[in-house]
Order: sequence, then structure tokens, then C-alpha cells
Amino acid sequence: MKIIVTSEEDLASQTIKQQLLIQYEFKENGIFEDNTIYSYKNKVNLITIKGKLIESDYLSDYFTPELFIYASRHKAESQMPSLLTHSTGNWGSGNLFGGQPRSVSYSSPEAVRIAYLELLYQKKVLNLSDFDVTMEVTHHGPSELKNPLVFIELGSSEEYWTHKEGALAVARAIMKVVDNKLTFTNIIGFGGTHYCSNFNKILEKNEDIAIGHIIPKYVIDQVGSELILLAFEKSKAKFAVIDHKGTNSAQKQKIKEILEKKSIQLKRIKELT
Repeated sequence: MKIIVTSEEDLASQTIKQQLLIQYEFKENGIFEDNTIYSYKNKVNLITIKGKLIESDYLSDYFTPELFIYASRHKAESQMPSLLTHSTGNWGSGNLFGGQPRSVSYSSPEAVRIAYLELLYQKKVLNLSDFDVTMEVTHHGPSELKNPLVFIELGSSEEYWTHKEGALAVARAIMKVVDNKLTFTNIIGFGGTHYCSNFNKILEKNEDIAIGHIIPKYVIDQVGSELILLAFEKSKAKFAVIDHKGTNSAQKQKIKEILEKKSIQLKRIKELT
């Protein structure tokens, strides 16, 4: 059983929830935090929490699904209409956006892959030509759930948080993840920017690769070996990939030394694209 998580205080989350309930035959199946729990074909439950999605580490005290799927808003200064997916966690010492400092979640690389490719597909099907589709690097909470999770998001401003076709694209991506039974070769990534276009290409050009945690250039200097290896473990990764142009020489050397000590293979993006 998987669980879709929505939030009362998240406008995009509620728009996505509405599309899920309209498009799919969910049935009422209990109450959680004074909100109806909905079930779909014994495959997935849909819950709504009162608080912020990024501060929901406590959900493992109530549920033990094979996967938490978060339907969330995305906010950016650009206000660019966007469809996004990513893993969660904090690389640095702060946790202003949920989770714990220097901690990452159990990633679901296969869910990230399925969601990203389905969002790309729905962009075409629904004629969402103005929307950008991308993975993001690992950021924000929750980080302490005992089960894997994925965020699938609609952004990047209030105008688009209520965009019905955008929400439908996310809803369809969520249900594609719900139905997925495929497995892939999992990897983690190093380098590049927050919106990791080079890592997107790996998914588009390889049928057997899925990406879990991604550590961007802007945090590599502050991330220690313990957290890097934790990200590798929590992604169930087989090897690592580096954006060679998206890291400086000192960062390349740091990553290489950490991974070599554990006999972890490191490839360049160009080897996979």
C-alpha cells in the first residue's frame, strides 16, 4: 500500500487532490486529522494533514506504507509554471524548511523517474507548453520518515497552484507512481544547479536508470563523507554520477576520495548521455 499526502494549508496540494478525486474512483475509508481518508483499489490511501507537508516527519508514527507520495506546491521567485519532482533532506546545518539538519530521507529513485517522465508526457498530452518540467536536487523536509518518499509538485506561484490542467498532470503522475512495479539501477548525483537539467537527460536517455538523492554544487563543500554515504545508502544506489562541468576541481577530488574509500564507482554524466 502507498500513501498520497496532501495538506489543508497547501493550495496546490488541494487542487491536485481535487483532480485525483474527480479523475479516479477513490472511496471514503476513515478519518485522519479530521479529514477523510480516501482509498483506491487497495493500492493507495489519500490523506490530508493540517500542517505543512515539509514538517510531516511524524507520519511514520501512524502509517507504514511502501511509499509516501507528496502532492505539493512549488514556489520560486521566477513564478515560472512548473511541474517538478525530487527527493528530500537537508545538506546543511539549517532546517528552516522542515526535516533535520544534515539528514536525508529514504529516497525512491524509481518514483522520481516515473514521475518525471510522466510529467514530461502529460505536458504534451495536456498542451502545457508554458510549463517547465524538471527534477530538483534534494532539499527541504521531511527527512526522518521511516519509509521512502517522493515529492511531486505544481508551481511556481499562486496563479498556477490552482491551474486545473497542471494539477491534472501532477495527479496523473502520482497515479503512474502508484501503479509502478518496475525496478531500475539506482544512482545518486553530484554537482550542477538546483534545477538539474543534466541529470534530467540521464532519465530521458536511459531506460534502466533511476536517480535518488542529488547533491548540488552549491552545497558540496559543506557536506561530509558520512552524509554523502548516507545519501548513497538511502537511495539504494549502485553507483554515483558527477556533473563534471558543474563541479570545481576541489569538489571533484573530495567526492572521488570519499567514494573510492568505499569502492563506489563514479561516472561522468557524459558517459550516460
